[in-house]
Amino acid sequence: MDEDGRPLWRRPALWASLALVLSGAGGGLWASGLFSAPTCSGADVRITVAAQPEMAPALKDVASRFNVERHRVGGRCVHASVTPVAPADYKGQSDAWVPESSLWLDRDTPGTPVATTPVVLSTPRPVADEFDSAGIDISWKLLLNDKTHDLPIARTVADPAAAMTGTVAMLAIRQVDKKADVADDLRKGGGSTATLATLTTAERYNRPLAVTTEQAVVAYNETHQPNPVVSLVPTEGTLMLDHPYAVITKDPRRRDAAEAFQAALGTRSARNILQRAGFRTPDGALNTAYAREYNVPDKAPKALRLPTRKEIEEALTSWKT
Repeated sequence: MDEDGRPLWRRPALWASLALVLSGAGGGLWASGLFSAPTCSGADVRITVAAQPEMAPALKDVASRFNVERHRVGGRCVHASVTPVAPADYKGQSDAWVPESSLWLDRDTPGTPVATTPVVLSTPRPVADEFDSAGIDISWKLLLNDKTHDLPIARTVADPAAAMTGTVAMLAIRQVDKKADVADDLRKGGGSTATLATLTTAERYNRPLAVTTEQAVVAYNETHQPNPVVSLVPTEGTLMLDHPYAVITKDPRRRDAAEAFQAALGTRSARNILQRAGFRTPDGALNTAYAREYNVPDKAPKALRLPTRKEIEEALTSWKT
């Protein structure tokens, strides 16, 4: 919350950054060895990085390597720890923050994208095959009704106040169907943040369809091999979640330490860890081998038009009214 009692996403600094894909999170200083040394003096500079829960495991792996390599600032070693925090629950209790989207950041808190993932539709594989056989167009408009081609659809969309996938769904539908009563239609099938969980509990004949991310599908399938779900990109295109790294602390030494870890996230090894977890690079690319393994394209999907500040405000306001 900001000083006016508003959630941070209501003070959007980077309104055009929902699909922002910058080419690097740094790495020059890291690669040059400026932050590394075989020995350190004094106590470690310990920093905490609050991260989007889906990204936290991968960032913990990066932090483990970073800590073992004993990188330093001001002669002292840096020790980074990563804590999963949902954006809606974040209250500034860390040295750096990596939410799912730049839209969560305060206007005075710039962030650099670490990794991206597109917002997609997802359903169990048998349902996806049924849609294909019936010639059903994979469109954002599927979320507006509980039936298509006489087939029932059990829709699940997250509350935009809790997860940015819900916000993207609203913005996408507004672009493809300007006459739709988006908030009312989506509320009938939403409210949960654990959208993929509904795909396993819904009855097969209901044809469950959830709004989620490509990375969430990859992670889900890692532990649900007998019953995988499928990532479906709407034909109209989609938007990317950019996972910005924002340095929060004002303490000079801890700020340097947080920036050292940020530089580490731009290295090849760190990006490989993130891609192995299903995330794309900041420019939307995915290693060909991983893309083949995850059954997704290696190139970024077709992009929707970036929303304006006014459009985002209207979408979020309409959900609450």
